[in-house]
Amino acid sequence: MTEAQQIVLNHQLKKLKLPTILREYDKQAQLCAAEARDHVQFRQTS
Repeated sequence: MTEAQQIVLNHQLKKLKLPTILREYDKQAQLCAAEARDHVQFRQTS
């Protein structure tokens, strides 16, 4: 994700009042990247 995309995502999550997703997104994205999992695989194990 580019820096610009990250800024937009942060802004949208704040506007939608989703503080938990805002707080946890980076951690989960890094975990999925480290484990080479895409969004479908992440949802299947969550």
